[in-house]
Amino acid sequence: MTASPFVPTRARDLRATLALVWAADPRQTALIGGLSLVQAVLPAASLWVAKLLLDAVARAVTGGFAGEAEAFARLAGLLAIQVGIGVAGSLLTTLQGATQDLLGDALQHAISRRILDKAAGLELQRFEDADTYDRLQNAYREVGSRPLGVFSQVVGLAQAVITLGSVSALMAQLGWAVVPLVLLASVPGVWVSSRFGTLDYRRLRRQAADARVQNYLGRLLTSDEAVKEVRLFGFEGYLLERWRAYYLKFRGELVALIRRRSGWGLAASLVSTALIAAATLAVLRRAAQGALTVGDFGLFVAGIGQLQRQFSTLLQGYTGVQQNLLYMRNLFDFLELPARDLDEGEPWVGPIERIDFEDVSFRYPLTDRDVLRGVTFSVRRGESLALVGANGAGKTTLVKLLTRLYEPTVGRILLNGRDARRFSPRSVQREMSGIFQDFGQYQMTVRENVAVGRGGGGAESARPRDAVPRDDTALRDAAVRAGAAGFVEALPGGYDQMLGRWFAGGQQLSGGQWQRLALARLYYRGGSVLVFDEPTAALDAHAEFEVIEQLRGQASGRITVIISHRFSTVRLADRIVVLDGGVITEAGSHHELMALGGTYAAMFTLQARGYLQGYGAARADGAGEHVKESP
Repeated sequence: MTASPFVPTRARDLRATLALVWAADPRQTALIGGLSLVQAVLPAASLWVAKLLLDAVARAVTGGFAGEAEAFARLAGLLAIQVGIGVAGSLLTTLQGATQDLLGDALQHAISRRILDKAAGLELQRFEDADTYDRLQNAYREVGSRPLGVFSQVVGLAQAVITLGSVSALMAQLGWAVVPLVLLASVPGVWVSSRFGTLDYRRLRRQAADARVQNYLGRLLTSDEAVKEVRLFGFEGYLLERWRAYYLKFRGELVALIRRRSGWGLAASLVSTALIAAATLAVLRRAAQGALTVGDFGLFVAGIGQLQRQFSTLLQGYTGVQQNLLYMRNLFDFLELPARDLDEGEPWVGPIERIDFEDVSFRYPLTDRDVLRGVTFSVRRGESLALVGANGAGKTTLVKLLTRLYEPTVGRILLNGRDARRFSPRSVQREMSGIFQDFGQYQMTVRENVAVGRGGGGAESARPRDAVPRDDTALRDAAVRAGAAGFVEALPGGYDQMLGRWFAGGQQLSGGQWQRLALARLYYRGGSVLVFDEPTAALDAHAEFEVIEQLRGQASGRITVIISHRFSTVRLADRIVVLDGGVITEAGSHHELMALGGTYAAMFTLQARGYLQGYGAARADGAGEHVKESP
């Protein structure tokens, strides 16, 4: 019979959680622990002084003191001690609460940073997998209270053990059965809480994927991502109904859980009441026999609550730690995802003069189909290469491999004749700059939108001020080359204007203006390899002409890779590679491929006829006859 990994995993998660808390703020963590140990002895001290005070009152009432002055002095002295214990407890509780709030804030920041650092180090393929987003959502849900909850409960366990031992020692004099009965009375309620806490965790875990869908539906209704289409097509009602359907599903599961928990909770309460009644009857029997003082009975009445509270704290603390560790496993599941060390390998130094793909194939993880097969080509410094093909042909995947966002499944990529795998991805990427089809529209200032292009130099250059320089010369030059300077300088805040609609004072740009900023980001970063993935998709004809002219200038002395469905952009490339189903089917210059009369010629002719005659005429004429070109 094999041992269950349950206990070792929990023990490991407990150590890891406590290490997170300690790393967040060692001084405050130690202070909370020390304050809790001091507080642990206060309840027993308070009970004992209260017993002595009640006995003194009874003695004074029956004339047991020599005189009124002696009686008053005795009573006042005991009262002063009791008040002192109460004041000390209040001070310790206040100090511990303030320290815990500060520790919680430091801990939330530390763990949020750990999550963001992990996300920044994950391979790109992880962001194309729904499981990663489920894990990320689960991890973020635990940032707020779980780690501090585990630490507080562990400290509470130690405090409860000390308090329980000291109070039990005081109450043991009331009869051998009293302490066991009072302790047993706490068990049913704790069992119910533990059992249904675990069930609630499983419920939330099951709902993670559906909850993410519900959040997405809510975001469609509350953000500017799709508001134009939602309003135009009028499917707000559909989105609301789907959102509400998920809510009703979640509520149905919650109601069923609450009903079961309430029934078991009522039964546990009845059992606990019966056990407390039995303990009280035992004490009353001893009182009837004259074996107890008034103070002893007062100790019993107050001690019942203390024993139950401390024993419940002990049991609930243990089960609470177990439950919180279940949720902490969500955090650790994300933090333990394998990450790619972008700094692993030799540092690349100098410009990239040549890139060679040698029989490269690539298959996305968890799939059974190669999206690229046997791809072989070369491109040298000073050359521009265009990638052409239908949607899904593998063009963007090829660029991801070229820029070291992915590694080939089969084959290799050579940089200046050396295997790219020898070098750290980050150092190679410093020589590359690009604009992607789904370029970023950052809800930041214009300055940040452009300057973040140089912010990817590793941890030492991750400080905000390094990414956003105050010297505008290079930044303005990049904006001019991208054709963005005109509209940027017309903005109320110029280069310090906040963009987008998410934050106060933000100004939204058109799609073409956002694309020009993305181009400025590319020019600002520089590099010996420039990648343009649909660089003119959002631009008008005049702007497209300006950008193409800039591309011609940028290609000099660099390797330029272009992906575009606009053949006015493609034809400026020195060489063109045609991809079909992940395989290179044609390669050559524009004139060579037109003379070949294959796929490229057909696509070019169809698009050219569409511009000259309209797409209806182009379809009617067919793509077999090529447009005659000027030499």
